Amino acid sequence: MHEHLLHFLVRIGPWSYLAVFVCVVLESAAIFFLPAETLVVIGGFFAAQRLLDLKAFMVIVSAAAILGYCLGFDLGRRFGRTGLIQHGRRIGLNKKHFRRVDAFFAKYGGAAVFLGRFTWLMRAFVSLAAGSSDMPYRRFLFFNISGGILWSVCFTLLGYFVGANWSIVEHWMGRASLVTILVLILVGGLIWQRREK
Repeated sequence: MHEHLLHFLVRIGPWSYLAVFVCVVLESAAIFFLPAETLVVIGGFFAAQRLLDLKAFMVIVSAAAILGYCLGFDLGRRFGRTGLIQHGRRIGLNKKHFRRVDAFFAKYGGAAVFLGRFTWLMRAFVSLAAGSSDMPYRRFLFFNISGGILWSVCFTLLGYFVGANWSIVEHWMGRASLVTILVLILVGGLIWQRREK
């Protein structure tokens, strides 16, 4: 699948920016489930080959990730939990998915919006869940922007530095998400502990 995506982006050239932007927005808003993370890594690889501009690509991906979450939040607010479950069956959403996201929210609070970026299932649903809950928009926006930028930079640079060795990328993509979450939890815990003292 990665080879098909690679050839597709090679064919469309500079339109790659738009293709990746649209895919990241749609996946982040849980409108369509697309290989956004893979496209971002491939874009990073293209930047290493000087086919795309690295800084411009990271800005575009960050904007797409933030916008997608904002759309997901608005959809969650508009439909509410019942409406999301009712209409979500068309795209694979069900009560089980929301229960998992609710458990994630209960464990991490507002930071779930930030941490959710780094796992596929959470990235697809967390903005909808945040919108259908009573989460204040300003709080959501803070975690959305910080998480969107970090996710975009991490996965673009993964493609940039690892290059064309897709077996390494495939092997580490899921682990990179897990390691990033663990590091963020550790840093968050240390900050919280310092404040308590």
